[in-house]
Amino acid sequence: MLGKLIKHEWKSTYKPGCLMLGAVALITFFGWLAFQTPMWQKMSSGGSFEWLDLFGIFTLIMYVVMLVVVNYGILIYVGVHFYRTMYTDEGYLLHTLPVTKHEILFSKVLVGSLWMLFVVVSIWFSVFLLGLSMVSAVLPDQYSLIEFWGEFQYEMWDVLRLMGVEEDALFLLTLLISLLTPFVSVTTLFGAISIGQLSSKYRVLMAIVAYVGILVGESLISSVIRSILTFSRISGMGNYLSRTANFDFLMKLMVAVGLYFISWHVINNKLNMN
Repeated sequence: MLGKLIKHEWKSTYKPGCLMLGAVALITFFGWLAFQTPMWQKMSSGGSFEWLDLFGIFTLIMYVVMLVVVNYGILIYVGVHFYRTMYTDEGYLLHTLPVTKHEILFSKVLVGSLWMLFVVVSIWFSVFLLGLSMVSAVLPDQYSLIEFWGEFQYEMWDVLRLMGVEEDALFLLTLLISLLTPFVSVTTLFGAISIGQLSSKYRVLMAIVAYVGILVGESLISSVIRSILTFSRISGMGNYLSRTANFDFLMKLMVAVGLYFISWHVINNKLNMN
């Protein structure tokens, strides 16, 4: 039955999700157009400012704005969808199905997190492509993009080695955090929405207050952790950064796990859709 729940959840969310992926592709195309203006070639060879350069600047500004909108837009959509299908009239049929509350909650967390992951990956890929476009636009004719990329990788890893960061450990840690962060974000949001349902009225407002409060609390704890690590005499900037990142993510992961069970408790014992 869990598979059917996941399939149904996927069908009910794929259109907005695909729309946002299409939006990322579209704004990436316009970002690429911005780097085709003469302004970027003139950065390496010199030249006067032209009216077409305004198009390039405006397009890049809109590119950044739209990426931010899409990034937060998918999170807002997932949260609104969760609220509507769990705590409003739309959720009556769902809660009458012969499935456990864990299966219902898990299916929503899984599908929502996957859409978050897809959008985040598409955004990073878009930024990577735009970075290559910018570099190719300003590189001298005798300097190839492949040569630049080789030198960039060498210099980047050289800096990391000087900071005391192990390449393999950094790659695995970054990959793990990148894969789990969407699940942490979605579970945290669902937990805040569920906490808001404990209020007798103004539940949406209370959910927003709970979400902001959770984020502020996490930020304060992260600041305390950084302060402790700052005075713990950790050798090397790389070790300091890796430890703070690890503790920060571990704290958020523990909060998300706790909020998952809070959501389950509310759905299982405190459900009130009046």
